[in-house]
Amino acid sequence: MRVLIVGGNAGGASVATRLRRLRPDVEVVLFERGQYVSYANCGLLYYLEGAIADRSALFVETADSLRSKHGIDIRLQSEVVGIDPSTHTITVRDTATDARSIEHYDKLVLAMGAEPVWPQIPGIDGANVIPMWSIPHMDRIAALVQGGARSAVILGGGYVGCAMAEALQERGLSATIVEAAAQTLSFVDPDIAVYAQQELEKHGVAVRLGQSVDRFTARTGSGQTVVLASGDRIDTDFVVVAIGVRPASRLARDAGLAIGDSGGIAVSPSLRTSDPDIYAVGDVIEVTHTVSGAATAIPLAGPAHQQARIAAINIARVGGGWCEQYPGTQGSSILKLFDISCGSTGANSAQLRRRNIPFNSILIHPLNHAGYYPEASPIHLKLLYGSDGRVLGAQAAGREGVDKRIDVIATAIYFGAHVGDLDNLQLAYSPPFSSARDPVNVAGSVAESHLTSEES
Repeated sequence: MRVLIVGGNAGGASVATRLRRLRPDVEVVLFERGQYVSYANCGLLYYLEGAIADRSALFVETADSLRSKHGIDIRLQSEVVGIDPSTHTITVRDTATDARSIEHYDKLVLAMGAEPVWPQIPGIDGANVIPMWSIPHMDRIAALVQGGARSAVILGGGYVGCAMAEALQERGLSATIVEAAAQTLSFVDPDIAVYAQQELEKHGVAVRLGQSVDRFTARTGSGQTVVLASGDRIDTDFVVVAIGVRPASRLARDAGLAIGDSGGIAVSPSLRTSDPDIYAVGDVIEVTHTVSGAATAIPLAGPAHQQARIAAINIARVGGGWCEQYPGTQGSSILKLFDISCGSTGANSAQLRRRNIPFNSILIHPLNHAGYYPEASPIHLKLLYGSDGRVLGAQAAGREGVDKRIDVIATAIYFGAHVGDLDNLQLAYSPPFSSARDPVNVAGSVAESHLTSEES
């Protein structure tokens, strides 16, 4: 069996290595249009910040290591430009020479990932207006910082935009976030996002909410002027565009594969596309949100790795009957932002309203550990739950312990927990780490009390 994989990183490279372990007899060929086949995309901003000093530390695997350790045929600078499902072939373009070749497959895996959203704003193609999603983007921004840039405007106040503002501010630049929405960090509700905004402003980041960009104009010499729709102008050395990403699914669409409303490739729970010999994994696919049930695109590394393992198992077991099933994406995520963290799991209020799912919520502010132990600080914890008490989501912001509480509630959601179950959880306790009643217990207790009072 010959398996071709389009794209590396968390999706494609993981399929390749897992498949080789399961079926050493299978020929695996991976095509990557760039020069890097497996790198820590999530670490790029920490390299820009200076927390990761060695650029080479970002590379999880190289083409040579995948060849030598796993026997995978890696083709770098090889862009797949066409798929013909009727003949089981792909067309590959050598990006260095523009030469084209045809490759045959028995099974094909699409793992092209996502691509930055690039809005049609006049002047956005200027030399110092840069997206942020890949190693080459990181290198361009790093070169500007090392070349003496002193200011930057970040278009977008989401996860990447806020992290970029922190990275540049830590490198001594003056950073300004311009965000069209009324809040930063759309993956949390406004009453949690406000803590992120406060933290950004506390560390000198200017946050311009409810503002859109009318145009970019080049400044004499170098740099950009960002002209807002309000008429305000911001002079800056460069602009980072971080307004979001979308599935890079054009190749699949052109091949006639089914595409979901989110723009991601439609797949079955076994990760098959509308063609039974073509699978797809990672940021390029449309997933089902495990709480809201919505078909959506959620670009996260953890789910991509999980999907890759399942797809590899199913390809290895072709003809063997029962298939592994991907359960959907819960959307757990967390962001370090200067001295605090913001995290979430499950559905937020906007997602639940879009699906017309009735819900209640509580917001509490317990300390992260025992108050008498030094340096206790509040965790702002929001819990969302249905009228039946089922836990639907959680969000938190705070200096310490956010990750623990979000992970506990993420596990509870996965197993269909009721808010009363949160109250009954027996969690690890010691004064430096928690209180005898953990914030998760307190959230469950408060939510259950609200439910009881509504029923009486």
